Amino acid sequence: MAPTYRRVKGSNLTPDEVDDNFEGLDVRVTAIEDAPVVGVPPSNWTVAGTQWTIYYPDGLTFGPFTLPQAMFRPSVVGTLDVPTDGVYVVINSDFNRFWNYDGVSDVTVDLPVTATADMEVTFCQVGAGALVFPDATDLTVLGLSGFLNRTGGQGSVVTAKFIEDGVWRLIGRVAEDVTA
Repeated sequence: MAPTYRRVKGSNLTPDEVDDNFEGLDVRVTAIEDAPVVGVPPSNWTVAGTQWTIYYPDGLTFGPFTLPQAMFRPSVVGTLDVPTDGVYVVINSDFNRFWNYDGVSDVTVDLPVTATADMEVTFCQVGAGALVFPDATDLTVLGLSGFLNRTGGQGSVVTAKFIEDGVWRLIGRVAEDVTA
């Protein structure tokens, strides 16, 4: 039985109409309590790459849903070959790289003004030569207060993380500024 609504009727409900409304609701709720809906479990699911699809016995499917995944860093490990001028220029193909530097002379790492939003490049000072990350005309390199924008000695690992156009952040073991 359908409920009677006061706004549809245009006047107050009679006591019998109010009782009929409550009785109708009680009948419906009792029916749900006596025979609750039982969910049908999925029969199968598949994952292809980062796409997850759920299949049910009646042929119904849900998805595909994109699964979250961790970005494993770094994906490429290599030895940094520094040009004779002692300056290494970071390029897009350095994305997600881990560079080992085993030189005896300091090397300047020039970071680009623009890069992809999630670009990171990691450097490890293996030898005596430090890796130096200078500011430039259109570039700010954010380090730690009281420290220099250079690796802090052999074994130091520093990640340069692109923040926005013209801004990079250094994360890792940088050299303490003993002149401050």
